[in-house]
Amino acid sequence: MIYNTPFRKIDSYDIEYAEVKKEGAIIFGTGNLGSLCLHSLKKKNINPICFVDNNFSNWDKKFNGYDVISPEQLKEKYSNKHVFISSLNFKYLKRQLESLGIKNIHYCDDLFSNFDLDGSNTTWSHDRCKVQLDLYNFAIISFQDKKKLSIQSLDLVLTEKCSLKCKDCSNLMQFYAKPIDEDYNQLIESLDKFMKSVDYVYEIRLIGGEPFMYKKIDEVLTKILTYKNCGNIIVYTNGTIVPNEQKLKTFKNDKIYFKISNYGSISRNVEKLEKTLKEKKIHYITERVTKWQDCAKIENYDRPLELTKQIFGNCCVNEALTLLHGKLYLCPFAAHAENLHAIPKAPEDSIDLLASEDHQNFKKRIRNLAFEREYLEACKSCNGRDHNVASVDAAIQTKEPLLFKKII
Repeated sequence: MIYNTPFRKIDSYDIEYAEVKKEGAIIFGTGNLGSLCLHSLKKKNINPICFVDNNFSNWDKKFNGYDVISPEQLKEKYSNKHVFISSLNFKYLKRQLESLGIKNIHYCDDLFSNFDLDGSNTTWSHDRCKVQLDLYNFAIISFQDKKKLSIQSLDLVLTEKCSLKCKDCSNLMQFYAKPIDEDYNQLIESLDKFMKSVDYVYEIRLIGGEPFMYKKIDEVLTKILTYKNCGNIIVYTNGTIVPNEQKLKTFKNDKIYFKISNYGSISRNVEKLEKTLKEKKIHYITERVTKWQDCAKIENYDRPLELTKQIFGNCCVNEALTLLHGKLYLCPFAAHAENLHAIPKAPEDSIDLLASEDHQNFKKRIRNLAFEREYLEACKSCNGRDHNVASVDAAIQTKEPLLFKKII
């Protein structure tokens, strides 16, 4: 299968691959994007020297047959080599490499523009590769394009209510003693202001809690479909609820697809939901989930600022713009921890979309929040969400809402 990016490069910078082949290449990132970077380089007859990664559990091991080294080893041994960043956390990784004195730093958008996926050693299907490559290329272009404001994703929190009560929920639903639904009029007003302030949103994601517990989910979807500057619409669900016939009519649209998290027996209606969606020809992806990151704690970690920046930079949701009760946050932890009054308010870390401001001012503030932040105040109370965080069994239930200690 040949992958061709649908996005046009903004930066006119061209990589001299003959020089890369002569000087040597290193890949930063040992995930599936790293495997695709390796595959693309090999198509250009370039065999990298090694991989580098921030995940210390991978150091001094092999990835796709190549050594994995630490950033410090990169600085000591290969500071003059070309480094390709194969991660959606490219902004932080570029700053990290620059702080180490690395000069030849490249994104992978050129490598990921046109190449044959056959033979790539990833755990993804070709369709999943295309989705992730599109997302990577879009993220690079969005960051580089100073004339337009293109956003990778927007999470709409429809409700704090959930059909499960998972004690390790990363969105902190387990701490809500009296969960409420989002006010529909408030949601639409704040969403309208956001969409008028940005040029494009790659995907809008409907989340909760469990979004199917929100009675007006179909009305929200109908509204989102009116926006011309929105790409995909994703509905996240835990497989416990099957929408009724009337709501299913709204979901039948090529822009809409479901992401179903299957937690085993407690996701009691997964098969029924899959069957219904298949019959209605509605797009869906089901993922069997057994492990989560241990990132549901709200604590005062009292870390050095540089470590807080590192935790933010390596976070897998540091661009997950979240709209909750009329306010825009950069990540779900910040949104819910503040909403629970578990952490002090940090006005600079959120945007009140219900305030009386013009769209150009909102646009500047959204760009700053999405692209310019090095950390959030909420990061000081978060365990982090990267590969160095321990794992826990997914979806372990608690009968009662959990208590937390308010951080002053």
